[in-house]
Amino acid sequence: MSPSAALGPGASQVVGERQEALLEVDGLVVHYRITGAGKVFRKHETVHAVDGVSFDLAPRETLGLVGESGCGKSTTGRTVLYLERPTSGRVRFEGRDLSELTPGELTALRSRMQIVFQDPIGALNPRHTVGQLISEPLRVHDLVPKARRRERVEELLGLVGLPADAASRFPHEFSGGQCQRVGIARAIAAEPALLVLDEPVSSLDVSVQAQILQLLVDLQERLGLAYLFIAHDLAVVGEMSDRVAVMYLGKIVEIAERDALYARPHHPYTQALFSAVPVPDPAVRTGRDGAVVSGEVPSSLSPPPGCRFHTRCPLAQERCRAEEPSLEPVGQGHEVACHFAEAAATARPFGRLATDG
Repeated sequence: MSPSAALGPGASQVVGERQEALLEVDGLVVHYRITGAGKVFRKHETVHAVDGVSFDLAPRETLGLVGESGCGKSTTGRTVLYLERPTSGRVRFEGRDLSELTPGELTALRSRMQIVFQDPIGALNPRHTVGQLISEPLRVHDLVPKARRRERVEELLGLVGLPADAASRFPHEFSGGQCQRVGIARAIAAEPALLVLDEPVSSLDVSVQAQILQLLVDLQERLGLAYLFIAHDLAVVGEMSDRVAVMYLGKIVEIAERDALYARPHHPYTQALFSAVPVPDPAVRTGRDGAVVSGEVPSSLSPPPGCRFHTRCPLAQERCRAEEPSLEPVGQGHEVACHFAEAAATARPFGRLATDG
């Protein structure tokens, strides 16, 4: 059974009109200057990790951020928390521009926004017990009196499905799934409103993935959390998310409500991602022969001009090579960065999608 099957349809729903944004990201750019080794002259280059990303996230909502490895998903997640400083652009959380905060104000605000990392074991200090790891945010943000911290740690362990005696043990004594539960307990200890989930189940066994995803669903309902859910598994993203944003080479190329995106993706790259999903039905596999996108992702050191996907897109025309498309609405809450979005949605250049019957 896949992880998504254990969750059932629509793990998290935002019903009716969208609420006022908890998180607003506007024109986020993250560039890294690097220096290459040369015999005579050292070459200075720029990595375009994130290039003009904009989105918002409402309270209790889950936004899925999906794309190939290296597209800038994790960098986006770290930057919205100001773990990485943006080159330009604005991040507002609960109405406050993070770039205008003093270090002390930013530290205080971090209790409201936390992260769960991809590597559950590497994210935990092996020299500290689980109790020390979970109590650290309680101490840093002065959330609980010292005399009550052990009790609160045991409460948090219970919330994530671990026994109270786990507090006295070290991370190496736990499995990967149990370590991720510890990481989640540490993140929610600060009583946040937002969790950035950076591929939280990609390194876990499939059966364990389902358990962790169900835990995240339960915690969201119980604690009223908003999630920025970063992943590359479209099945998991579809079950966990209210809306989905698709990234390619540092840019969002399509963003929409989950059901609208999965029913009719408009961007050729989004279609390619769906077509690459393994399907156990031989008839469906036959209908999708040759559907997977070809070619390599261009280097982020020198992104192609115009539409960044044009080097791999079967529908690319001269306009795509010269003019960069902007996100334009194609439906309510559905935006696509493609000059020929409607044609792509009709033509489906990558064949039958994984979500088709």
